[in-house]
Amino acid sequence: MNNLIDYFDKLYKENKLFHSFLIGNTLFCDIKNDLNIIINNYIFNNINIPIDDNVDVYILETNDSFISKDSIKEVIKNVSTTSQFNNNKVYIIDKCERLNDYACNTLLKTLEEPKDNIYAFLITNNIDSVKPTISSRCQRIFISSEIKKKDFDEEVVKIGDKLINYIEEEKIDTIGLHPNIYNEIEDRNFFSNVLKYILERYFDALNNDIYDNNKNIINENNDLETISKKIIIIDENINRLDSYLNKNLSIDRFIIEMWRC
Repeated sequence: MNNLIDYFDKLYKENKLFHSFLIGNTLFCDIKNDLNIIINNYIFNNINIPIDDNVDVYILETNDSFISKDSIKEVIKNVSTTSQFNNNKVYIIDKCERLNDYACNTLLKTLEEPKDNIYAFLITNNIDSVKPTISSRCQRIFISSEIKKKDFDEEVVKIGDKLINYIEEEKIDTIGLHPNIYNEIEDRNFFSNVLKYILERYFDALNNDIYDNNKNIINENNDLETISKKIIIIDENINRLDSYLNKNLSIDRFIIEMWRC
């Protein structure tokens, strides 16, 4: 069973197909065959044209150290032309973490105000390096994870599971009802590891929601869209810990943002 294809199949059947996707922890060459099936089946309604030969699909690949503003202008110019198939246009940007600031700013308007017939697939092997302004405007999909559960310390797993249960069952009340959590989380580095473990748990829940098995407290309390939103929040809090000095305020902010979902 193919996770990526099944994921899009579920979105399509539920009429939840987004216009902008950020596919992480992979390269275009590794998922090209899957994207060929996805784009042909769900964007162009079962045509049988390889994406390399489809004039309505623009693929941006580069070996340069950065993706320039001019390259993105060329993408936008291409998808602005008249469609030949099913009135839709698709652009694929490989290694999108290499977008420089000017390229990001040029792409942002297209992502912020997507036209109904334009679909974007941004691909990266390092999702943490993608500019937050870009990633926050996309539906994020992780092909695989670099961090496996077996790598987590037993105490990290214990605190992570506890925090998940608190947040899912008691939401904002977690802050008042469980002050012990601030002492159990020793420092920012430990909290970062806890968040990475929690991120894995929500990824698992996302897969469970797709395949409808092994349900847990996350699946019971959230639909597919909410789980995806929470994954983004967890990832943003991990990245934010580098600049946040106060551990307890970081914990509070994380709980509040998860509750607001």
